[in-house]
Amino acid sequence: MVSAPDRRRPFHSAALRGALWITLIALSATGAALTVQYLQTTRLLQARAQALVDDETASLIARYRYDGLAGVEAAIDRQAALPRLNEFFYLLAAPDGTPAAGNLLGWPVEVTAAGFHSFATEVVNTQGLPTRRWVDARAVLLGGNYRLLVGSFADERASLRARYLSALFWSLLVTGVLGLALGWWYSRRGLRFVDDVSDVGQRLLAGKLSERVPVSNRGDEYDRLATTINSCFAEIERLITSLRATTDGMAHDLKTPLTRIRARLELAELSGADVPAAAIAQSRHDLDSLLELIDGALGLARAEATATAGFAPVALDAVAREAIELYGPVVDEAGLALTADLAPAEVIGARSLLAQAVANLLDNAIKFTPAGGSVTVVTAMAAGQVMLTVRDSGPGIPAAEREAVLGRFHRLERDVAAPGSGIGLSLVAVAARVHGATLTLADAGPGLAVTLAFPTARNG
Repeated sequence: MVSAPDRRRPFHSAALRGALWITLIALSATGAALTVQYLQTTRLLQARAQALVDDETASLIARYRYDGLAGVEAAIDRQAALPRLNEFFYLLAAPDGTPAAGNLLGWPVEVTAAGFHSFATEVVNTQGLPTRRWVDARAVLLGGNYRLLVGSFADERASLRARYLSALFWSLLVTGVLGLALGWWYSRRGLRFVDDVSDVGQRLLAGKLSERVPVSNRGDEYDRLATTINSCFAEIERLITSLRATTDGMAHDLKTPLTRIRARLELAELSGADVPAAAIAQSRHDLDSLLELIDGALGLARAEATATAGFAPVALDAVAREAIELYGPVVDEAGLALTADLAPAEVIGARSLLAQAVANLLDNAIKFTPAGGSVTVVTAMAAGQVMLTVRDSGPGIPAAEREAVLGRFHRLERDVAAPGSGIGLSLVAVAARVHGATLTLADAGPGLAVTLAFPTARNG
């Protein structure tokens, strides 16, 4: 017996790996979403700040064109003194970097060329104290190598960055904790299902063939898988039960004729005379019965092994017509009236197995119908199904025995002396199961009506 993996190693379980994967995906999604939002907001704020700085710079350059450096200095002093919604800073520096006007202590070392720059620098506040702030600034080279720097404070972007880092930290922390908890909880259900299937499989291997995987009323993927597994277990149980019945039936049916043959040989040996011709004939008959029994068992085994992959469209009415033609002389010899009503009826299946099933039904009907009786074969389409019915006017089968006669080697008490091995209807039942058909035995009043209802070729 194959042993199940050790369940006391939770850190090697699929549930933990599933929880970690779920958490990793959640963390990645959360981090990516927050980062994209932060970058888009930052770019929007920077574009807005650059537009404001460029407008302010353009006004000072216009002043320089009209009034020169003195005009720029006056404008800077005037602009710096005005209360404004957007806080600007200015610096007009000599070629050696000495401030000529503005509210910066000196030319920022970060600005080495003309253009737009974002950086942190020391700025004098309204109380005359230097503070370090984030700025966006435009550097312009004026005549005489004088340099003009106009900028605005980008503290909101620094604040946004701090908030982004804080939000990212707490979001990842909460997402990680919840992801691990929920991932572990969700994955545990899958692990419980695996445990259930493993337990049921172990008990099945131990011989409890009726064990089945629990199926909830949720109707989800686990329930569908459990239903499929249970169908497999049911098929295993059916095959093993059928094998046991076959073994028991064959052992019983083989033992009786073999015992008779042995007794005849022992009697002939004790008498010292040649074996009588009657004993030889009886032994030959018993051997023929044994061969018929073995052929029947092999036929059942082949029917059980029929694969649906080889199914093809089969005209069931044509199969029935061939069987009627084959049994025509037997019907005449038995003094029966055989009638047929064969409407076109196509099914998807194995033609040889269907032919054997029809032949068995016809053979049984002829065998158990007394002379002067009738046998009727009908194929039809009804209620979206393909129907095949073989009806006779014989003694029929009691309702209490109709399920049992479908088992292997089962014969009614009244028919024990009749020729046959008791597997004819068993093969019909196997053919019905293989083709997904419904097999019904009913009272024909008088007689027996056996009906096979197949799914149509479209629905099969």
